[in-house]
Amino acid sequence: MLGILIFSAGSVFAYSMPRWSAFPLTVYLPPEAPESLIVKSAFDEWKNKSKTIARFIYRKSNVARQNSNINVIFYDKLQNGEAYHLRETYVSTPNFTVDKPDGFIVHIDMMIALNDAEGNPYNRLQLKAIALQAVGKALGIKCGSVTEGVMTCSDDFDETSVTENDYRALFSVYRRVNKSEMEKYNK
Repeated sequence: MLGILIFSAGSVFAYSMPRWSAFPLTVYLPPEAPESLIVKSAFDEWKNKSKTIARFIYRKSNVARQNSNINVIFYDKLQNGEAYHLRETYVSTPNFTVDKPDGFIVHIDMMIALNDAEGNPYNRLQLKAIALQAVGKALGIKCGSVTEGVMTCSDDFDETSVTENDYRALFSVYRRVNKSEMEKYNK
């Protein structure tokens, strides 16, 4: 009976927090967009600060766009003046995909605005801060899960680097993935 309860609790945890089931993730970046380099630097920063949890493979072809885990799409402006928006697809059981946050993430369209609600272009630092926050959410980290860092999810977009707090938030999502890293923080 205890074994069933433990298994059920583990299953509930796995499906209660949307996350990726495996890395590396393939990322499509539009080759013609100069902003792709800024967004790629945001993915790279998460990869470098994540201590091998998050890994990415970048693709530029149209075929890759159809088969990537994450597609980055740039827009002049987004609806409701948002700086970015994620359209996510999840899987809760084999061969059953849903559009609600339940289970594992299987695909994300990451839409990033190049201009704010008034039509003013974001500068390079703002665009990097927006991309860092979007990548954090795409990895499954909830906004407000840290007191300082990118994932405070401030609309000011002034955090331009991933902090130790952000790493710990990422680690809490994937703690079952990397037990040796977890042991370092449990001491």
